[in-house]
Amino acid sequence: MTQNPTALPQYYECETLDPAALRAVWGINEGDPLGPPESLCLGDMYSLASDAAPVHLRLEIDRETRLAADQPAGTLGLGPGAPVAILAELQFMSNESDTVSALLLRCAAQLLLLPLTPMRSGVRYSLITLDTRVESLRMAELVRGCFAAGARVAMEDGSLCPVEALVPGMQLRTRDQGPQTLRWVGQVTQRAHGSFAPVTFAPGTLGNLGPLSLGPLQRIFLYQRGESRLGGRPEILVQAQSLVDNERVLQREGGFVTYYSLVFDQHQIIYVEGIPVESMLVSRATVARLPKGLAEDLEQRFPHLNQHAHFAQDLPSAHVTDDIRARLLRQKER
Repeated sequence: MTQNPTALPQYYECETLDPAALRAVWGINEGDPLGPPESLCLGDMYSLASDAAPVHLRLEIDRETRLAADQPAGTLGLGPGAPVAILAELQFMSNESDTVSALLLRCAAQLLLLPLTPMRSGVRYSLITLDTRVESLRMAELVRGCFAAGARVAMEDGSLCPVEALVPGMQLRTRDQGPQTLRWVGQVTQRAHGSFAPVTFAPGTLGNLGPLSLGPLQRIFLYQRGESRLGGRPEILVQAQSLVDNERVLQREGGFVTYYSLVFDQHQIIYVEGIPVESMLVSRATVARLPKGLAEDLEQRFPHLNQHAHFAQDLPSAHVTDDIRARLLRQKER
């Protein structure tokens, strides 16, 4: 995947945490706050302080990431233009069996934790994955739940409706809870370049009924049979970009793409072109990553909505090798 060298910088507003607010309550580092990657131990259990205050950042993302020129000065001593580097991607498993992903950042000399899925006080989080191979912060990694125009979604009666024709109040088929009422439809148009370029699946690639274009981070639900399954559960969620093999699955650049996001009262697995995929996971963390207009609309309509992620196990992109990719695609081919 190539980046567009002439693209203008993009801006991303997020809420991070001071790692001092996340302290180990069990394990090798018991009593210590979350530290740099070299100090972390898998299996250690952390808890978020009840008075943890989010640290708001406005990032400018071009060929490198830095605090934007209009970032308020004085936030933990950080000032406009300070460079931001990703030290590691972390995954935690909560005592409620939710998987939480987060990026450990260094901004100037300050460590910050950027949760990509919500973290709550009063919950214990065991560190289960530590990946220091993450090199850049890509905008597409910050918003999930995106279907390109033309994708057909299964309705209550099994009929298919193009995503752009859906309106709140319609009944859609879900995998786990039967027909559910669609509460909100988000729409955003982006240049189809770099990390915003859609991932396209030809008909039948995943058993999909028709051509399908998804946002790179849209996760697809796969059920595994047999003993040689990936992860510890038969149910996994795999990002669309993880399946790009440049033969049957492509990431296409050029022009513009319109993405649609679907929200229900609870996070759901729905059917798009006949294959199960996730709806948008709505929480304070995900809303903060939406374009401003969408975020304001969603917050006004659902000010208290804070959904739990689906129980299926997330399969990080870094763990999808060529062999695994071929196996997943072969498993789903007709």
